Amino acid sequence: MLRLLAFTREGRMPMASAIARLQVHPTSVTNTVSRLVKDGLVQRETHPDDGRAALVVLTDTGREVIEKATASLNDVFSDVGLADDDTVDLVRILARFRKDAGDFRDPVPGPDPL
Repeated sequence: MLRLLAFTREGRMPMASAIARLQVHPTSVTNTVSRLVKDGLVQRETHPDDGRAALVVLTDTGREVIEKATASLNDVFSDVGLADDDTVDLVRILARFRKDAGDFRDPVPGPDPL
């Protein structure tokens, strides 16, 4: 959730958008956000255009935590001991596995340029 918010321009997004992008059950996202609020890493705000909707907003502390965590994870996974060709093969196999499981579909091709 923190990384997702950090990818946005302003560090905020509607809760419904977060649920859709994370592809997990809404209750899981709600529980996660509640814990992050309790820890001071995000805040909930009322959506400015839809009073029924909530925005999840990354706090300065949340931004610091996610940047440190991302750097640490990048260090761990910077060299997993696979040759470049093996890494490419593994990613292709996992993508095919996820596609076959229904996680995503190939994008619809766009129209030919004029």
